[in-house]
Amino acid sequence: MSLPTPAGPDPLPPEARAAASRLGVLAGLVVSILVAAALVISAAKVGITPGVSPLVVLLGWVVLGALLGPRLKRFLAIFQVTGSAGAAVTAGVVFTAPILQIIAAEQGAPVPPVDVPLLIVASLSGALLGFGFVGLATRRFLSDPRLPAPEAVAADRLIETAVERPEARPRLGPSLFAGLLSGFLVQAALLLGWLAEEIHTLVLRPRLPLLGRIELDLPLPAAPIYLGIGALLTLPTALLVFSGGLVNAVTTGYAAAHAMPPTTFRWVGGAAMVVAVLYSLIHYVAEGRAAARAASSHAAPTAPNSLTDVTLLELSDETRRALYASIALGLVLLAALMAMVGAPPGTIAVLGAVSFILVSLLSGLGGLLSLQVGSSASPVSGTVFMGMLVLSITALGIGLSGMAGVALLVPIVVAACVAICAANDSSQDYKTMQLNGYRVSDGFTGQLAGLIGGAVIVPITLWMAHEAYALGSPDLPAPQASFFSTVLASLFLDAEIPIGPVAAGACLGLLAVAIETAGRRRGLILSSLAFAVGIYLPSVIGTGIMLGATARFLANPRAPTAPHAGILNAAGLITGDAFAALTLGVLIIAGVDHTGWGPGSGAGLPGLVGWVALVAMLGWIGWNHRKG
Repeated sequence: MSLPTPAGPDPLPPEARAAASRLGVLAGLVVSILVAAALVISAAKVGITPGVSPLVVLLGWVVLGALLGPRLKRFLAIFQVTGSAGAAVTAGVVFTAPILQIIAAEQGAPVPPVDVPLLIVASLSGALLGFGFVGLATRRFLSDPRLPAPEAVAADRLIETAVERPEARPRLGPSLFAGLLSGFLVQAALLLGWLAEEIHTLVLRPRLPLLGRIELDLPLPAAPIYLGIGALLTLPTALLVFSGGLVNAVTTGYAAAHAMPPTTFRWVGGAAMVVAVLYSLIHYVAEGRAAARAASSHAAPTAPNSLTDVTLLELSDETRRALYASIALGLVLLAALMAMVGAPPGTIAVLGAVSFILVSLLSGLGGLLSLQVGSSASPVSGTVFMGMLVLSITALGIGLSGMAGVALLVPIVVAACVAICAANDSSQDYKTMQLNGYRVSDGFTGQLAGLIGGAVIVPITLWMAHEAYALGSPDLPAPQASFFSTVLASLFLDAEIPIGPVAAGACLGLLAVAIETAGRRRGLILSSLAFAVGIYLPSVIGTGIMLGATARFLANPRAPTAPHAGILNAAGLITGDAFAALTLGVLIIAGVDHTGWGPGSGAGLPGLVGWVALVAMLGWIGWNHRKG
């Protein structure tokens, strides 16, 4: 992919420039908080968080595009930096924080509530660390013109279209609002029992080589959130997630038939993911070195405004001091959260030092991988898993064990995951600033504001979700946290790792890597990570994602990216679904008796209504992706 050339210097006078920046930060902060809160439910359900920067740009364009005139471009650039930051905190917290609740439930121990103050401190620590490290490494990341930065390019082209053709903005009614309404209504009907969670379940009893005859349950869901996420993915990626779901179904059926633990599929998926992540890291390091050698041997002069011009990446001494201060404050908060769970000074010193080294390396790696494969596809789970293993070995080495060891380790892992996710998001957002010809440091204030807003609202929303539905339950399976909890329970409580499922997962990971390698030779993107993630997601999620991606593909098979209306409609389905769950959750926590709202002992709505709802949502996805 060739990257656009950055625009020239900002033509706005200083006062108009400052006004556009202030409006971008303030409006973006509101959006960041709302998006971060809304995505908590979806992340806990699906385990996938799509990159939201293009969506944020679309919202700014359609809402304020006709009002800002020449200030629109700068506003949208700052708005997307600020507005997408909160979603990074959502991913970091939801992927890791539920570990304690899930382990307690599976061990038959009392399930603790979500510790909101502790999670806020952990989230702020990770946000400040990730913000500081990536800010200092901006020049190193963004001076390489070969990195594709997919979300940044998509956001840049949206901004360019918004400025040059403001009349081309999509209508919100048939896209975003229709998605919000249908997502809310269908999910509300599912939650209240008026519609069945699964429209139909296909039961197969095949005889498989080496496994014998097993029973496979392949459910067909009507959940809008699965369809919406599928509509944002390409068909090959969705197919790989769905294939992983089939492996999940096979593993679950085999485990049930042979009296194996129901968590067996997590080991299979986790081992496959580790293999896929290691391959990705090795591949990108080798590719980067080869590209650097090629560039040094074929050096060519560059135009003043090309992406190799680093003037937009320079940091003032004051900005550098602020970034170092952010890292220092993040470390202070990291020590504070360990003290909050009762860690002695020696433990704080050891784990604090190891955490600092890990976060500095992994946040940088996360930012780099995000620019290479996109924030949605960046292997956050695998990167965090590797960091968690190092921290776990360190904790065991200094004598920590049992639930006390897990309780101390989890908030540190949360901080590390938030830092990595913040790096994923900020590297893309800063690239968008560069592509639009703005100093990257102009986006630092907005990025920090959005991260802080997310760090406050996400723990509160996660507490609400747990109180209403229970983290780790079928309503909120929290796939990444479930996998991490299985590993930590084996290390700290059981001292046992099942070799068979791990070996099977590693073999599947190698097979997925072979498929990805063969696809690369033919110019196809067949991510082994997508397949591995699909294994430890519930199979019903893979089916729903596949349906949404198929509707998108059939409507516009030649479109490499989702069109404007398609993005808005998919976002509406995801947000409407999550908002329905949040609304009911608030009512449950407030003590409202909603039991009489459902059908009770009746049959609810006929099954045909579920089919009609599913077909209607798929048709709406296809219509919006075809119209653009």
